[in-house]
Amino acid sequence: MSKFRLGEKPLRLLILAAVTVLMLGGCAGRQYEPVEQGAVFETTAAAENTERMAFTIGETTEAAVGADQANAGEDTTEASETEARVYEEVHDWVVVTADVLNVRETDSTDARIYVQLKNGDVLERTGYHEEWSRVIYDDGEAYVASDMIEVTEEPAPEETTAEETAEAATEDGAVVAAAVGAEASAAFPGDGSGSESDGKSEMSGSESDIPKYEKTGTSQQEVAAVPLNGHVVAIDAGHQAKANAEKEPIGPESSTMKAKMPEGAVGTATGVKEYELTLTVAKKLETELKARGYEVVMIRTGHDVNLSNAERSVIANESDAEIFIRLHANSMDNSGIYGALAMCMTEYNPYNSELHANSYDLSKKIINNICALTGTKNRGVQQVDNSSAINWCEIPVSVVEMGFLTNPDEDRWLQSEEYQGKIVEGIAKAIDSYFAEEN
Repeated sequence: MSKFRLGEKPLRLLILAAVTVLMLGGCAGRQYEPVEQGAVFETTAAAENTERMAFTIGETTEAAVGADQANAGEDTTEASETEARVYEEVHDWVVVTADVLNVRETDSTDARIYVQLKNGDVLERTGYHEEWSRVIYDDGEAYVASDMIEVTEEPAPEETTAEETAEAATEDGAVVAAAVGAEASAAFPGDGSGSESDGKSEMSGSESDIPKYEKTGTSQQEVAAVPLNGHVVAIDAGHQAKANAEKEPIGPESSTMKAKMPEGAVGTATGVKEYELTLTVAKKLETELKARGYEVVMIRTGHDVNLSNAERSVIANESDAEIFIRLHANSMDNSGIYGALAMCMTEYNPYNSELHANSYDLSKKIINNICALTGTKNRGVQQVDNSSAINWCEIPVSVVEMGFLTNPDEDRWLQSEEYQGKIVEGIAKAIDSYFAEEN
């Protein structure tokens, strides 16, 4: 019996055909499109970049919106402040109704204070807003709080004339009572015709050129309100608007010369000048002493004066004053230095050593009281013999350095009404104590 045998080659061909049929059948429903190389990567990267861009844009938008909102807030504030600073043009006269009114350079509570006025003082107003009023001060514009003034009548012409007459006679609005005497004029050698710019004699040496200032606190109304205690105090607000570099002897018959009136210090933080501060405090001290029954001699009541240290002493000497308080503020290269001190002559002073004991006692009382009330550093009493503010005095004197304008903190304290009030109270208490012991 014969056998049938399938060859190996035909068998392989048959299997290959069957596999091909199966593969074609399974892939018949699928279609492929050509894809460029790297397309998948680029698409993924684009997606990631889109996400990043969305995040970044979202973050930037949020910050920008916040900044815009902040700027919008600032713009709104500025706009409202601008609106608040629109003044109604007026021309009237206003009277101070507060105990103390600050006259400021601009319409802001942070602005520099030109001067402090008291109840009853009258100003000319040119602009009004419910918060601030624009007024005329020292031939320029200044600003005061509207709620501390009220409209009043225009000052009578004769009052204005009297003020102008007094100002022409004294150059600072003070009232001249009498000349100091011919012997006083001889005490200032080398005084020429004064300022060359205007040809006027500031200090010619004649009797009429050295004013003697009228005591205040003696009107009938004041006498009726506060009985006088029989004591008279002279107050000098140190320095003046324009310094005087001309020389004068530091004491009678001295060959040592110093500037008649050097330029004062300036507040390192506030910009307030020493001559402004001293007059502000001097006026407050005047008010306080009058309230305690003292008569007061004010050496100056305005800034535009030309009075040397020696001249100021002569005015006090020739008045009825028993003691002389000279107000100053200190300065130092080291801005960290602060504190108050007083100055008087030594017991060996060649000009007025006989005044040492009383001057030292007065100075010590003043500085101890000031420092106790204000809390500033007590730098004691300095005794010197080279000060023309002391050596020309013929009555007990105390030069009070209220603090250091070169120390930013103390500069700010010194401009505070509360702090000034404590200084004034300290001096007044010391004067009370001094006269109580003298009696």
